[in-house]
Amino acid sequence: MKILTGPVASPHPPPVPATATSPPFFLGIFAALLALCYWPMLRMTGAILVSSEDMAHGLFAPLVSLYLIWELREQILRPSAGPSWWGVTALTLAALLGVLSTVANSSTFSRFAFLISLAGCALLFGGFNLLRRLSFPLFLLLFTFPVPEVLYGQITQPLQLLASSLSELAFELIGFGVMRDGNILQLAHMRLNVVEACSGLRSLITLTFFCIVYAYFMEPRLWVRGVVVALAIPAAIFVNVLRITSTGVLGKYNPAWTKGTYHDMLGWSGFFVGIALVALCHWMLNKLTKPQAAPGAAQ
Repeated sequence: MKILTGPVASPHPPPVPATATSPPFFLGIFAALLALCYWPMLRMTGAILVSSEDMAHGLFAPLVSLYLIWELREQILRPSAGPSWWGVTALTLAALLGVLSTVANSSTFSRFAFLISLAGCALLFGGFNLLRRLSFPLFLLLFTFPVPEVLYGQITQPLQLLASSLSELAFELIGFGVMRDGNILQLAHMRLNVVEACSGLRSLITLTFFCIVYAYFMEPRLWVRGVVVALAIPAAIFVNVLRITSTGVLGKYNPAWTKGTYHDMLGWSGFFVGIALVALCHWMLNKLTKPQAAPGAAQ
């Protein structure tokens, strides 16, 4: 019998050292090109997120997206599937939309072009499998979009009237005399004008964002996630009516409590009440729908 004394081949091939053509290199190139192409839009959007009171939730959207992308870094650097040439199509569409945004002077078109470009890069790196994993972080970036001005008034006006009518009912229930003229509530001691900022649109969008993130992290069942997100609508309406009614009640005892810092604190406290209500409803829904363990089942 002949005995082989040479080196035995390992069943696992040695790792390939990183080279200039490794995935991180290409990711850096694509990130630099996207930042260069969309820098005016990114800078303008950042300024809006920092300065606009209506976009406070928008500061959290990229942070949550970056966290989720960081959690998926292994799948991004070592995708399980090959690239899809549909990514070229997506990048071409994004480029055309970017040109259209320049011609039409539309920042909204430019933001959509940026998102489509990110999706196209995901397709080029890991195909539809990677795009599916990154779909939720990319979706959250929609909350960095301000509501277009052409739609803002059409959305806020019905919300103003709804908040005014429900607040009128709330005042009557607690024994306050009130007369309503459109979105103006006349109390015995003060007049409340439910302006666009008090329509509840800000609370609705912010609560919807946090409900989506909360449901994603806290609930694995898709239908329950949908219920939790849908609860943001009645919660936002309730919180806005509560804030308007509280302003009228506080104004009876101390008008200073309805202005400035006190008014802002009242608005933020109402937001946390809305989050607590959604979390409470989610807890009750879990109690009603999750099967209880049978006695002695763990023995």
